[in-house]
Amino acid sequence: MSKKKCLGCGVFLQSVAPERPGYLPPGKEGAEFCQRCYRLRHYGIFKAGPDDRGTIEQAIGLALAQSDLILLVADLFDPEGSLPVTWLNLLKLPVLLVVNKADLLPERTSWNEMTLWFQKLWNRRFPQLDLLGVRVLSARGKSSDAEKRINDLKQELAGKKVTVLGAANVGKTSLLTALLTAEDGKKAALPTVSRFPGTTLGYTSWILRAYGLTLYDTPGFLPGARMGDLLSPETAARLLPVKKLQVKLWNLPPDGAVLGGGLVGFWNRSPADRTLVFFTGEQITLHRSRGQKAEALHEEGPDWLRLYNRNQRPAPFVEENFTVEAGEDLYVSGFGWVAVKKETARLRLLVPSGVEVGTRPSLVGRRDG
Repeated sequence: MSKKKCLGCGVFLQSVAPERPGYLPPGKEGAEFCQRCYRLRHYGIFKAGPDDRGTIEQAIGLALAQSDLILLVADLFDPEGSLPVTWLNLLKLPVLLVVNKADLLPERTSWNEMTLWFQKLWNRRFPQLDLLGVRVLSARGKSSDAEKRINDLKQELAGKKVTVLGAANVGKTSLLTALLTAEDGKKAALPTVSRFPGTTLGYTSWILRAYGLTLYDTPGFLPGARMGDLLSPETAARLLPVKKLQVKLWNLPPDGAVLGGGLVGFWNRSPADRTLVFFTGEQITLHRSRGQKAEALHEEGPDWLRLYNRNQRPAPFVEENFTVEAGEDLYVSGFGWVAVKKETARLRLLVPSGVEVGTRPSLVGRRDG
């Protein structure tokens, strides 16, 4: 095995076992990227890496042992899924929370509104841990404001050794790429960035010499309670919004339903019509129905509705019922959420077992908490 690491996924390069991470074909030993990362970067071909939690925790532990603080990256699209409470044992250094993908917000929603919202979320999920602060940004943003936020973060971290930590596919490596690109403009030796979870397998270190800053990129966990964690990497990638959130406002009658991607069903169990706003990724088909027809469509999962291949249907589905106040969301981790805007709504939810669901103050628009 070589002592050289792949610049894309962070594992040691080797030319012995094609089925193992870090493989380089014979004659390519001088390459900077393993075969897996090369195919992903140039052809979009993804090969899932081993889901070895012990190995991932070991890599994270090695990075933390060399660091001053944790840069914890949260996904604006899936706040709860990207802050799993099971991570409490990893958060042993001071934490600065970076909320990524702010460019997904509707234009009328200020990014600055997210700072207090995520601070309150942190207090609910980690009440025993203080937070250095919340920084809201877009690692892939091209506006002057987005670039300023990246540069401000770099200045704030100057002189420190920082572990970049987060769930798979929240944008850890995209954030690192933005910082490195802002430093020297080079793209050839940047980490591999993709919409597939599990791209980074080891940890890699990067130095911004002008700022005396060392960054450690670490593998992303699959927390297990997000919708995408139950699906294939390709299907999980289709759950994620690419440029903007899909937003649908509907006035649902009693027994009216909205079905999403063959994965989720929302029913209005209120005694009268309710105004509901649905937020999901653009590739998810949302369909209105009602009564027995909605039940049949959810059970059948026709091709035009399903986001996944028929043989990949998650099972079993569970039913939960919620009373959602005006100014609150009912969220489905990794899938999106529905916002209740005017009157308290009683909602029935069908969702694959194991996916985290719950209510919270509205992320976008009116909120009371």
